Amino acid sequence: MPHDYKLYKQAFSHSSVVKNTKNNAQECNERLEYLGDSVLGMVIAEYLFKKYPNKDEGFLTEMRSKIVSRNSLNEIALKLGFDGMMFFDYKIIANPNPSIYGNALEAFIGALFLDRGFIYTKNFIYKTIIHGHLDISELEKTDNNYKSKLLEYVQKKKISSISYEVLQEENRGSHRVYTVGVKIGNKLLAQATDVKKKNAEQKASEIALEILQQQY
Repeated sequence: MPHDYKLYKQAFSHSSVVKNTKNNAQECNERLEYLGDSVLGMVIAEYLFKKYPNKDEGFLTEMRSKIVSRNSLNEIALKLGFDGMMFFDYKIIANPNPSIYGNALEAFIGALFLDRGFIYTKNFIYKTIIHGHLDISELEKTDNNYKSKLLEYVQKKKISSISYEVLQEENRGSHRVYTVGVKIGNKLLAQATDVKKKNAEQKASEIALEILQQQY
């Protein structure tokens, strides 16, 4: 049973709700999403490290990216019924982007971590996400090069050229963290953060591709 219900309410609260709350008492799920993303990434990294003892760092990184990709998390969140639990302003968001639900899943993991601790959260990730809704063997065969996919889509739709820009570099503990943006012409379309520039580019490309597919 949950110990702190407020954390879970926050996990399912989109920023559009907070922006329209006069006293701003209700917080959105963005901070919990940040925490949950880190917890999920660590658990998945450990799982893959043990599952593939003979695979190199490149393979492990690619597999982790596939598991925690926006599409993957969006699909899992919808299967778990998160679309029926969200709080957001329908006047602002008439047609919710599927990423809202994937973000909520990460926020939920963040809430679970704060409420029940790491071991409980790890068990949830193993049981519900890894064993419950993922086909690891199938993921091995999946093409996860979103930079190439984005380039192909832009060329197919004859959209203005794309470019990548490092928007921010900062130290977080012993790590150097990069925030990379994807631009269509001079317009910033999407951005993502990772300890590796290449990973941040792939994450940002995935988000950008999802946005463009809804627009064109």
